Amino acid sequence: MIAEKKHKTAYQTRVKMTLFRISVLLTIGLACHLWAGQPLVEIRTQVDTNRITVGGRIHYTVEVNHADTVRIEHPGEGLALEPFEVKDFTAPGVETLENNRLRERFEYTLTAYDTGRFVIPAFPLLFYADSSGAGEIITGRALPVEVISVLPAGDSLRVRDIRAPEEIPFDWAFWGWMTVSGLLLLLAAWFIYRAWKRKQETGSLFRPPPPPPPAHEVALQALAELYRGDLLEQGRHKEFYSRLSEILRAYLEGRYFIAALESTTDEILMALEKHLPQKEIARIAKILRVADLVKFAKHVPDIVTTRNIMRDTEQFVLDTRLVFEEPRPQEAGTAENSKTSTKEDAL
Repeated sequence: MIAEKKHKTAYQTRVKMTLFRISVLLTIGLACHLWAGQPLVEIRTQVDTNRITVGGRIHYTVEVNHADTVRIEHPGEGLALEPFEVKDFTAPGVETLENNRLRERFEYTLTAYDTGRFVIPAFPLLFYADSSGAGEIITGRALPVEVISVLPAGDSLRVRDIRAPEEIPFDWAFWGWMTVSGLLLLLAAWFIYRAWKRKQETGSLFRPPPPPPPAHEVALQALAELYRGDLLEQGRHKEFYSRLSEILRAYLEGRYFIAALESTTDEILMALEKHLPQKEIARIAKILRVADLVKFAKHVPDIVTTRNIMRDTEQFVLDTRLVFEEPRPQEAGTAENSKTSTKEDAL
């Protein structure tokens, strides 16, 4: 019985020692793990200066280092940091670090309008460690700031007498620009006066452009260039007659003010009935219809027909051109005599 109790006591002692060793090992392992690992969220606050004047600026930076599984609630610019006033807020972005961690920065520009020693309050940050929706708050450390007066040391607020007026220095730049502006105004006035005199003398402010050449001159020059070419020698009858028809249509449009370039042959002939006799219309019809056969029906006229078409086209332009002639001296004298006799008869 005694031996059995000793054996049981020894067994219990060994079990207790084993459990103690296991607990020690677990404790050491947990401590090592906690020592080697990093917290879920770390927050660090800093300022660029701890001493400013009234109305000066403080650059206040909040840096948050957290695991990528943690969601940070951005504080924004509406954060209350009394007695300081937030003038500007920026969030440069998220920086990816090693070991699945992220770094976020929030930068504030603060100012104060009273003197004294103040403290920027501890920065509160809301974060969510999981998707359960339960958030936790971590705060950064508060930072002391001293706000001093802009008055020099020892200067009092005693009202002083008005200082004597200071002399205004001569502004060379201003008067230089004024001189240049005056000269430019005088030059502009001179140009305006010259333009007015020219209008009084010539009746026009600017010299009018030369009048366009008459339609028959343009047509005759174009026909001469076409006839000097070698389209017929190369057998390019379609191109020759197309150009001939275009020259003739352009002449008709400039001479009789009809839309000949955009009209068909029949439409042109109908429009010319108000301006030309039937003989001339028949000559135009022959030229345009032969040109249409060559252009659209691949007709190749003989050399005699082509020469007649060329001669008739040029002769039509010469016969129908506008001629502006001044009255001859004899005719002018006759007109004056007729006017004089008319006056005498009236008397």
